[in-house]
Amino acid sequence: MGSKMNPKQKRLLCMNKVDLVEKKKDLLKVAEEFKDLPAYERYFMISGLKVKRPWEEDPLIMSEEVMKNISLEVVRERLLDHVHQEIPYNIAHRLIDWKELRDGSLRIEQHFITHKMSQRKILVGKNGSKIGRIGIEANEELRSIFKRNVHLILQVKLK
Repeated sequence: MGSKMNPKQKRLLCMNKVDLVEKKKDLLKVAEEFKDLPAYERYFMISGLKVKRPWEEDPLIMSEEVMKNISLEVVRERLLDHVHQEIPYNIAHRLIDWKELRDGSLRIEQHFITHKMSQRKILVGKNGSKIGRIGIEANEELRSIFKRNVHLILQVKLK
């Protein structure tokens, strides 16, 4: 493994659990053994002990970044529920705007970006029925998760 180059791939070698090695000089010896393998572009030594662990944060408080990711996942799940076989997986899904309003509610705007008008028509549905149903269901789930009102805006754009 790693003895042959593949011009279509860039490979990194990550050595994990380095915190378990007592003599750090031993790590250098191991790294030295791999340095002449042509298939690896770079080498990293990593330790999970040095990584910030989200599970160690207060479990009752969600960071904004986690909430944004949850909102994207929930909408994507509802999308797949409604257009599971019709939708190509190369459609881009983006968080466009995220605002906490004065009343404590959230305004979330997300876009689906398609490359073909036929894909857009599938996502939107007749008179907006499909994207509307996706939005309603995702909005209900987000309200339940975030324990506050959510104003979810979904749009389908053609690139």
